[in-house]
Amino acid sequence: MTVCAREPAAQPRVEMLRGAGDVAAAEWDDLSRRGFHLHAWFLAAEKCGWEARHVAVRGAGGLDAIVPAYLTGAHNLNNLHDRWLGPLSRVTPGVALRPVISVQSPFALVPDPLGDPAALPPAILHRVLERLEARAEADGAKAVAWPSVDEDNATLLHVARERGYAVLYAGASARIQIQWASFEDYVAGRSKSVRRTIKADLEAARSAGLRTSVVSDFRAAAPEMTALYRQAFRRRNSREAPVPKEFFEELSRHPTDRIRAQLTWSGERLVGTSVNLNTRQLLEGTFGAFAPEHRAGPAYFNDLFYEPIRLACREGIGAIDLGATALYAKALRGATLRRRVILIRGTTRSRHAVIRAIGELVARRTEWKERRALGPLWAPHLSAGSEP
Repeated sequence: MTVCAREPAAQPRVEMLRGAGDVAAAEWDDLSRRGFHLHAWFLAAEKCGWEARHVAVRGAGGLDAIVPAYLTGAHNLNNLHDRWLGPLSRVTPGVALRPVISVQSPFALVPDPLGDPAALPPAILHRVLERLEARAEADGAKAVAWPSVDEDNATLLHVARERGYAVLYAGASARIQIQWASFEDYVAGRSKSVRRTIKADLEAARSAGLRTSVVSDFRAAAPEMTALYRQAFRRRNSREAPVPKEFFEELSRHPTDRIRAQLTWSGERLVGTSVNLNTRQLLEGTFGAFAPEHRAGPAYFNDLFYEPIRLACREGIGAIDLGATALYAKALRGATLRRRVILIRGTTRSRHAVIRAIGELVARRTEWKERRALGPLWAPHLSAGSEP
């Protein structure tokens, strides 16, 4: 009897992409599990200057996964230098954390790969990180970072530790699961005191004569969105926004019902703006900005919570990722908090030692801020942590 030897399965290819434009929109979006993964979002950002360092994993059947990454610097919103060294500038004079290769979606600390997580077993993750680390050295980058990783991502954390990455607490993020058929069902399920809060918010918005529109074709509103966002950013941060002036207009060029502007109007004046992105699984919002008289009132809560919940209930979206700000208000209204860590590895031993020391200071500061903000809603499992 002749026994035929089975040929070994071909190993997936791990390769760098020049940008989102290397992949067809339909093929890219087939892998998208969250709003910030959408091809149109990446393409608009890259046309406005974001420098892609994406890693693709291709199997026998085609594209299996994409690890999104960018060479980030002063021109990128939420770059590591500003997030870490801004609050610590007095104790870290002369230290620079630019550029860094950051595994993230544009304008968002979202490091999740696109595609089925099973396509990235430990052996493939090692190859992905090898690619990113080699590119960081070629770019003269200070480090490779995966910001805001869920702490229960055991496979990625194990591989990162094996490669010498520091694993440091990066704060909590809020998410709300959509379990209601309508917004009214959501309100009915809250406690009596929270129901009063929600009804008071909505009544205040009505009394102020505010109306909200959620539109996928926002080309006509893009200039006003840009002006309102840049004014609000300047007030909050005393500097100009690093978001390109043409970004909202670029994003609006190819309307899709997965990317919508949420616009709050007082008469014919735009007083609130944000952008919502969604897949069937997850809705996410960003670029929230308000006129000064509305920045902390009912317009803000309607934009952040109530309109997204209406949309998710109406369209059967599974959850809303509410991000890492205003955690007390989000938890009060039904969100759960998810612990996150940052994985970071300096490109030299000396850089890594400095980055890890700074990261540990930032982790402690982050925990202190969360304890103070959350008060009785803070839980012990949200305490800061570091690698063993």
